[in-house]
Amino acid sequence: MASWLPHPPSLLSLAGFTIWLSALSTLAIFSFLYRENRAFRMAEHILLGLGVGFTVAATITGILLPKWWDPLSTGMRTGRWGDVSFGVLALALGLMWYGVYHKRTIWLSRIVMGLTVGAGAGIAFKAEISDKLPQIVASFKSPYVRSAESTAYNNSLSNTIFLIVLFSVLSYFFFSIEHKGRTLEKSSRLGRSFLMITFGIFFGNTIMTRLAVFIERIWFLLSDWLRIGS
Repeated sequence: MASWLPHPPSLLSLAGFTIWLSALSTLAIFSFLYRENRAFRMAEHILLGLGVGFTVAATITGILLPKWWDPLSTGMRTGRWGDVSFGVLALALGLMWYGVYHKRTIWLSRIVMGLTVGAGAGIAFKAEISDKLPQIVASFKSPYVRSAESTAYNNSLSNTIFLIVLFSVLSYFFFSIEHKGRTLEKSSRLGRSFLMITFGIFFGNTIMTRLAVFIERIWFLLSDWLRIGS
């Protein structure tokens, strides 16, 4: 019976101190379930500060040093002036962002902002084509599948259901004409039902993900911190 009594680790060791710190931080975040309080706000500010600090450190070590400073310094030592030119250009464009803080230099930030938005839009458009085009091609399915007798019926039925769902959902987003016709009206209603089912599945998956994180934290408090049952 004694094993079911709480016996948290000692604070004198580094591992024990880390577990205590994690447990108290978890309880501070969970205290928001009762009401907003100072413990929650302090934990929230610490978490945000750690996130900002990690982002800055990751930007320096993962982007600025290997992708800008190292090629620039290496190019200056070896005489590779192409790398030096790109490094100087990147520095100039980066400094132009800070023009937003002054009225006389805000036009500089608009230039680099336009370049960034244009490049981002181009990359996103290319990614959308690469991602959506295979899905469009895969949607061309025949309701009649010639295969082995054991699988022909299942494949045909699966393709038929897929096509019904596909065309009914597409008809819901067909706004060129008003949905007054009998066929289009019923098809759009059926498509809306399929959309609601899909959104419900997504919402359920989100709830399950949150519950998995919550259960993991509860298990940490009971097993690693309080050591109940160990």
